[in-house]
Amino acid sequence: MKRFFQIILFLLVWQTANAQQINLIRKGKSSYKIVLPAQPTMVEIQSGKVLQDYLYRITHVTLPVVFDTEKESPYEILIGKVDRPGQQSIPYEALGKDGLLIRTVGKKLILTGGSKKGVLYGVYTFLDQYLGCKKFAADVTYVPRQKTIKLNAIDDLQLPAFSYRETYYSEAWDPEYLDWHKLSTHLGKNEEKSEWGYWVHTFGTLLDPKEYGEAHPEYFSYYDGERHAGIIPSWDGSGYQPEAQLCLSNPEVLEIVCANLKKAIEKNPDALYWSVSQNDNVRYCRCDSCAALDAKYAAFSPEEKKLATHSGQYAALGMGSMLSFVNKVAERFPDKIISTLAYQYTRTPPRGIVPRENVNIMLCSIESSRNDPMTLGDKSFSEDLVGWGKLTNNIIVWDYVIRFSNLLAPFPNLRILQPNLQFLHQNRVSAMFEQGNRDRGGEFAALRTYLISRLLWNTEIDIQKESDEFLKGYYGAAAEDIKTYIHLLHDHNQSGEGVKMSIFGSPVNDKETFLSAALIAQYNAIFERALKKVEKEPELYVRVKSARLPVYYAVLEIAKAEKAGPRGAFVADENGRLKPNPAIVSLLYEFVYHCVRTGVSRITEWHTTPKEYLEKYMTFLADPGGDNK
Repeated sequence: MKRFFQIILFLLVWQTANAQQINLIRKGKSSYKIVLPAQPTMVEIQSGKVLQDYLYRITHVTLPVVFDTEKESPYEILIGKVDRPGQQSIPYEALGKDGLLIRTVGKKLILTGGSKKGVLYGVYTFLDQYLGCKKFAADVTYVPRQKTIKLNAIDDLQLPAFSYRETYYSEAWDPEYLDWHKLSTHLGKNEEKSEWGYWVHTFGTLLDPKEYGEAHPEYFSYYDGERHAGIIPSWDGSGYQPEAQLCLSNPEVLEIVCANLKKAIEKNPDALYWSVSQNDNVRYCRCDSCAALDAKYAAFSPEEKKLATHSGQYAALGMGSMLSFVNKVAERFPDKIISTLAYQYTRTPPRGIVPRENVNIMLCSIESSRNDPMTLGDKSFSEDLVGWGKLTNNIIVWDYVIRFSNLLAPFPNLRILQPNLQFLHQNRVSAMFEQGNRDRGGEFAALRTYLISRLLWNTEIDIQKESDEFLKGYYGAAAEDIKTYIHLLHDHNQSGEGVKMSIFGSPVNDKETFLSAALIAQYNAIFERALKKVEKEPELYVRVKSARLPVYYAVLEIAKAEKAGPRGAFVADENGRLKPNPAIVSLLYEFVYHCVRTGVSRITEWHTTPKEYLEKYMTFLADPGGDNK
């Protein structure tokens, strides 16, 4: 009798499960249609066509795209706000702009979402998470081949962890990559207007020292006993930049900035965000009035809060005058969001003043170490973040995820990506700008872009699973070797108090830790194994060689610093005179050739193409007796 009831229970469970299943496509045939609203939006049209395209790629079955004016059928895939029973139960208000919903109702499949691109995000998420398609890189898409698509019951409502999600890598600017991974962009990529009218470091645009400096030096920073109203060459070589900042307590400065901002808004009225923010330097105004505002609203004394980056050491005491000024600007433009930087000397939240509701705080973590999560490696920044979260929830964090001074250097920060984003999400950060490599190439550019993009949507993903899927899809049979290399690199990256892996560091800084001679030898052995496994697959072979470039670069940079010795760029000839080490020369040629072949555009942010790197290195090698500076 007990066995009888077990069988009955099994049959009931099986029948229930079977009733919930949908045979979307079976053995190369389907009764389903893709249904659009009678007057679809551009996003709904795109969503329907994307789904039709990928279902064909998977099964070689083309489902017809029809409108909801057709007679209803049990076998429908409903895209967006179609006129069908049950639509009233969809919580569109809860979905906001970007939320998505994937749901089965009877034999129907619903793919819909929020008012901006939620429907399209729903389609790509369905393809990715339910059909096994993957967009690993702009030029690497995995589509499984099968004749049957069977679905179990689905009720999946997803909301993004952050309302704005930008992965600032050139890899992510591909239109489909942006949509697939549900990314934002302030650059207006993907044939849509950017929500940003101005994007950071705008004081020089809103009040140009070239126009006002000579006649009105009082508009600019006072320090070291004088006003600084000049211009200097731009650090990126593109022209000029202001020497310092604005005098924010000067009422005429407010009027000029607001007048120029008004003109800019009139030219681009649809843009919502307008940055009114400091120039990229720490030379802020210390006149009596600005200093009084900074002191009045300072949460710390100058001795209590010292920060340091490539700009030198400075006190984070400038937000009092800054926020006072920005609040006044925001009051003039209540229908716009005025964004300002909390960056370097303005990073620390003030006391006694809060941002207006339409003020966005762009908080920057430029000082943070990248070998530990920021809660451990940069407690000062973590405290500032928590402090800002008590004042506002209109916060975008500008984070930095690569080694900008050496774009191809090994940079083992992959293990901190998730804990950092989880911490930021838990502390009222509403938007994220993850600054990667704007140039082509760079150390693990495709992997880092992929993982960051996934985390920006959902900080709680299984990061190891995501990483493993990427490595398998991107490197094929070499995946396990690449994974071994990544783990070895990270396992030997020092961490703890007083240890800092800077975004402006060099491989030379790490030559005794994760770039020791012994580890370099292990890395090269791993890559030799990996290359052998994919030697008959040209695309994978090239990708593995690209993954090895950072090891080559580290060897070259350390050799240049060492000059002579076991790791040096020079060896002694039979007469004891230094000459270029043939192994280093060969490695240099291989490194530069592969960079050029694969389109690597820069070795350092904004500077040094691969060919320029070769020229400089050859000049160095030609002078073994000089100081080679």
